Formats: sequence, structure tokens, C-alpha cells
Amino acid sequence: MCLSCSLTETFGRFVSAATNKPHPTFQLTVNRRRFVSGSMACAAVASSAILGSSPAWSQRAAKTEADDVSGPPTVIFRGGTVYTVNPDRKIAEAVAVRGKRILAVGTNSEIDKLAGSTTKIVELEGRMVLPGFVEGHTHPLLGSFFASGLNLQLPTLDDALKLIAGYAKDNPTGLLRGFGWRVDMFPPEGPNRADLDRILPDRPAFFFAIDGHSLWANTKALEMAGINRDTPDPIPDFSYFVRDANGDATGYILEVPAVLATVNAIEPISISAMGRYLEGWLPLAAAAGITSVYDAGVPPIGDDEGALIELYTALEQQGRLPFRVVASSMMKGPPVDKAAQNAVALRKRIDTELVQARVMKIVADGTAEGYTALLLEPYADRPDTIGQSPFSQEQLTQMVMDAEAVGIDVHIHACGEGTTRMALNAIEAAIAAKPDYNRRHTIAHLVLVDDADMPRFAKIGLTSQYSGNWMCADPSSVETLIERIGVERQSKIYRVRSTLESGARVSFGTDWPGAGYFATYKPLDAIQIAVTRQSIGKPDAPVLGPAAEKLDVEQAIHANTMGAAYQLRLENQVGSIEAGKLADLIVLEKNILSVDVHSIASVHVDMTMMNGRFTHGGAA
Repeated sequence: MCLSCSLTETFGRFVSAATNKPHPTFQLTVNRRRFVSGSMACAAVASSAILGSSPAWSQRAAKTEADDVSGPPTVIFRGGTVYTVNPDRKIAEAVAVRGKRILAVGTNSEIDKLAGSTTKIVELEGRMVLPGFVEGHTHPLLGSFFASGLNLQLPTLDDALKLIAGYAKDNPTGLLRGFGWRVDMFPPEGPNRADLDRILPDRPAFFFAIDGHSLWANTKALEMAGINRDTPDPIPDFSYFVRDANGDATGYILEVPAVLATVNAIEPISISAMGRYLEGWLPLAAAAGITSVYDAGVPPIGDDEGALIELYTALEQQGRLPFRVVASSMMKGPPVDKAAQNAVALRKRIDTELVQARVMKIVADGTAEGYTALLLEPYADRPDTIGQSPFSQEQLTQMVMDAEAVGIDVHIHACGEGTTRMALNAIEAAIAAKPDYNRRHTIAHLVLVDDADMPRFAKIGLTSQYSGNWMCADPSSVETLIERIGVERQSKIYRVRSTLESGARVSFGTDWPGAGYFATYKPLDAIQIAVTRQSIGKPDAPVLGPAAEKLDVEQAIHANTMGAAYQLRLENQVGSIEAGKLADLIVLEKNILSVDVHSIASVHVDMTMMNGRFTHGGAA
């Protein structure tokens, strides 16, 4: 379900003709007047991305820029419920901010005494203050790009085809692309080009699945990519072109190399276009309360892994980046000998106050929906396979050890319990070789974890990274997974509470736009679903089993604040509201510890502050 895992090579030639013509979007409504007041060349980006001029909040940044500011507080929040996520003092009434940092946390009377004549007072009037959300696994660049295409998050195949046909009629030329179709729309053999060919016989079209790991393409797109019955599969049984009885490609394409073999031949994307997509999403991220992110993978441009990451540093230089970023180098397949070397080169290149590339992302399997997650026992509906990892145990262990030799943390994508075991084995081998190393590794997604492996996370000090928004009883997590892995294994998916109770650390990140059924970038969505294990907006919806894995609200908040901050080595800077930490704060219209849990996702984020400056709300 991790989206980056399907787009980790060059975009090469990859964008729709709609770069200059807007598509219907999902969860991306951009008011450019609000965020962009002009445009200017961004010299800091080698490929000269075009980014708009500073929004109003960034123009105020100079007032709070210094890290060590003397004098009274810059801002005081008072008269509310301040949930600090600090176990020594979880609840307070007020917070004082001076410059970039939190000056004090306490009662209203304590904080009021600090105010000066220039202090901005925010009267909370009973509202809730939380630490800014830290997203432990998400894809702002890829998400904003996909959000510019057709949104196929629809109930049925007929609905998707009607949307495609309607758009094609209104826009009769050029490539058609989109994102969001769900596995349950199709039989186990997946989508077929014939359905698209009836609508689009003479123009290319391709559509990414909601999990980001597979593609649905029409015949024209396959022809443009040169894919025929003689085209070899990039990684047989892992990344391949599904074929019919005659050996012809059906238009269903699985995993990174095969997907890119199709899309790279279509049309080029520019860094400036990606910059425009990203800048459109920034105010939405701020409005969702996001103040720090782990970008779990962007595709390189050609061989340049850092080209798109530098869009973040360009925004930072303009004072326009509303969150801090930890970014990744990427390993999706052998050879592995230069993995650590490449990660170090990227870390040296991208290392600013707000943006660092200091993690190695290892894509160690795919998804159960596509039979590419590595299991311990065969798939229920395909007993001939347990799936596959692109790496051997030896290669995975080598990458972890090589990363530790140069001080790089690893973040391992693992959906199948077989891959999770391989990752645990690799890290345990690294611990045996270097027991005193200060490691901070993460295994992500963890759809399935074998019972025998559950205690190992706490024992070796790993972070277990989950997407709370995946934990609902939708057709993907119930019907499709029961088909793929059987009732017994499906009944043990996403065991996040058991992970916590074993003593392991947990972090949250939505993996936007990747998902099994519901794509969201909003942490409050993920928190509500993790607490209810039900779909949003349906209080009577089925609960995803095991129901005992529901989190309480405090646990879910911790996962999206201090849990993710620890994962990213930011726990001494952000993740809780404590004097001396950076002033990353959000104001919610209601206290989510006391509202009905089914309404958490609907609670409005009134204000977001990052580094002591308002990025959403809080206008002077």
C-alpha cells in the first residue's frame, strides 16, 4: 500500500497532457489566490522549478525567525485544554511562545504574567491545543501529483468507466491518467485493457491503483511503451505484465519496474510542474495540522535522487515551507553495494534547518492485494506462491549493516509477515555485529506480523510504523484480504495495540495518497479510524477485527506526535508541548479527548503554528 514503492525511478516521460488542463481532483481543491500571489524562478533548484511568491504567513516569518529571542512571549495561547503529550504534565491551560520556541507551559495565571505589550494573545475559549502532527510516512510530492488526475475512488467499475468516459468526451485529445481504482472493482486477475479500449481506442490512458503498486493501462499506452508478448518481465513473479492465455499483456501491470516501463514512455514531467502541484497542497497540509513529515520516497529525475527533494529546500529558502521534512534515498531492488554510498551523498547534499535527507527507504515487498507481499505460507487463492521480496535475506542484512556503518537510519516497507521477519533478522544481525550503535530503524505498514515475531520489535528497539487510516473494515481489508490470505490471517491484521502492549514504539503516517481503500492526508482521519476501526461517517459500520486492537485517543495522538517524532530523531525538538522545544502547535475547535470518537475526523483545525509562526489561521 506504500505509494512510493511504485514510483521510485525516473518519471522520465510521465505526465498527462492535462498538465496545462486541470482534471477533476480528489481531496485537492486549490485556491491559488490564497497561496500564490505571483511566480518567480527558483534558482536553488537545479532544474529551475517555478514556485509562487510568499504567502502572507511567510512574510511575517522575520518577526519570529531568531532562535534565541529575549523579551516577552511573541504569542500566548490561553484559556483552553493544552494536551502536551508530556507524561510529566499532560494537561495545561496555556502556552507561551517566544521566537521559534516554547517559552513556558502552565496555568492561565502563570502564563499571563509573562505577557508584554507586543505579545499576541490567542484566546482559546475552551479549544484544544496539541503538538503539531508529525507524519511518519507520507508522500507530499507524489500525492499532490496524483491528486491532479482523475479520481477513481468510486464504488464500482461502472462508476469509474462512466467518469473516464465523461472526461474523455469533454477533453477529446491527449493522455488520460488518474489514480484511485480499488482492487475489489475487479476479479483476482485484475483490470483489463479491453474496458478502457471501448472508451479510449485511439489515445493512451493509464490509471494507478489506490495502493500505488499497480497500473491499469489501455492498448494504446501499451503500444507506446513497446509492451507486447515478447517483452520480458522486469522481475518475474514480483514486477511483471499480467498476460492472457495467448501471452498478450492484459493491461494490468504490477510493481515498480514494470509500471515504469509503461509510464516512462508516455510524456515528460518537469520539476516546475511538480513544484506547482506541491505548492497547491501546502496550505491543505497546514490546515490539517501537519508540521513535520517523513517523505517516504520520491522518484528521481533521471539518475538524480535529490532533484524533487530540492523543491522543499527551495520553498524553505523563500520562507514558504510550512513543515519540516525528513526525506529518503531509495532502494527498490538489487544491486545493493552502493546503497549506503548513495544515501550518504544525498544526506550531504540536502541538509538544511527544515529539510534533511538522512534515511534509507528499502522497498522490501509489495502488497497482498497484488500477490507481491512476501508471506510465510502460500496465498489462500494462489497456493502456488508466497509472494516475493526483491531482496534476499543476505542483501537486506547487508544494506542495514552498510547503512549503520555510515550513520543512516533505515525504513523498511513490509506488508507481508515474511518480509517483516526478514527485516527483523537483518536488524538483529546488525545489533549482534555492533551492539552499542545508536540505531533508529523502522519497519513500515505491518499488515501482517507473525505471532512469534511480535515480541521482537520491543526487544530490539524498533519503531513500528502504521497507517491508522487503513484500519477500517472496508472491502480491501476484509473481502479482498480474506480472498488473498484466508480468514485466519486476515483476522490478525494491523495489530497496533498489541504492538504497543508488547513495549514497542508506534508511529503513524497516512501514506497519502497510498491506501487500500480510503486515501487521506489528514492525521485526524487516521486517529479516528485507529480508535474506532470503522469507516469515517458510518458510526454503525462494521468494526475491523480484531476489535481489541482499537487504540484509545491518547495512544493515537501519541503515535502521530511523539511516536513519529522519535522515529525521525526529532523527539528533542517536536512532538510534545514542553518549554524549550520548537513551537509546533495546533488549535482544534473541540477537545478530541471528550468528543464522540466518531466525530474526531470532523473536528476543525483552527490554527497551525510551525517554528513559532502561523501557517494556518492565526492572522494578525
